[in-house]
Amino acid sequence: MKRFLLPLMCLFVLFLASGSASADTNCAFNRSGGLDFGNLDPGLGGSFNETMQIDANCQSYVVIDFVGIFSQPIRACMSLDAGSGGGDTNWRYMVDRNNKKIKYQLYGAANHVNPYRAGTAVANDMRLEFRFISLFTWVPSTSNFKIYGWIPETTGLEEGVYTDTVQATFRYDESGGWFFPSGCSFSGGKTATTTLQVRVHVKSFCTLDVSQHIDFGNWQELDQPRDQQGAVTVHCDASTKYAVKLGWGGQGDVNKTRNMANGNEKISYNLYRDDKRSQPWGDNATTGFLKDQQGEGKKKVIPIYARVPKQATPSPGTYADNVVVTLEYN
Repeated sequence: MKRFLLPLMCLFVLFLASGSASADTNCAFNRSGGLDFGNLDPGLGGSFNETMQIDANCQSYVVIDFVGIFSQPIRACMSLDAGSGGGDTNWRYMVDRNNKKIKYQLYGAANHVNPYRAGTAVANDMRLEFRFISLFTWVPSTSNFKIYGWIPETTGLEEGVYTDTVQATFRYDESGGWFFPSGCSFSGGKTATTTLQVRVHVKSFCTLDVSQHIDFGNWQELDQPRDQQGAVTVHCDASTKYAVKLGWGGQGDVNKTRNMANGNEKISYNLYRDDKRSQPWGDNATTGFLKDQQGEGKKKVIPIYARVPKQATPSPGTYADNVVVTLEYN
């Protein structure tokens, strides 16, 4: 009989060291900061990702006298409400002060599986290590898991600060043992709540493209005015105001006229904001420029009207100038 006693005693001691050493476990769940997508530039396009961390701060009540480390698996099932911005089957929404919306979603994994749809619980398995030395005392332990946020498309978003406030409910229980149900199908457990803050600042957005250069074509004489037209394309979000200024070229006389050059010879010309060529287009208040324009959230083609006035005809050749186009917005 002695030959079988020692293995049985070792098995008994190992069971005490690795089995449940607590009668009760209480947890509080807190967000480590908020889910802040930061400053987003809609001009970059594409999607945008960010993460936040949920910290689990737990206490287990020790009911055996043992010096060492007790490892207790905990399963926390987190479910999120629709949030202050609302949601539908596929997306959640952040909202700005003008009730403009940006769609986003929260996930339990970086590959965007297991979305936290409103009211749907997603399991997070944690293993807590409790270090204890005496009977009948609460012993603390911590763990954490991440929430992954995703904005699927940023192109064309309007400037503003968008937020959402989401209520998180946690149902948790000690999940040790072979017969513990999978996922969130376990019954009972305890509950805890916290609030998640989601935020993004969409910066003002504008792009500029010179979509049509100005070519006056081929002429033998400059005995009468010659008109032509070019254009720039501006794309600004609908909440952004902008102005477009035109420089004076490489040979220009500031606030008076511009010149196309071929060596030392020149042809004077000018640029205007209107088709009657009565409103000069420059880069300052003296000559005037296109100002106080409102973005439309889409591309807008802005014509530039040009004129070569009647003047003495210079030597034959190709005359050219480069004008700097400046887009200012806020």
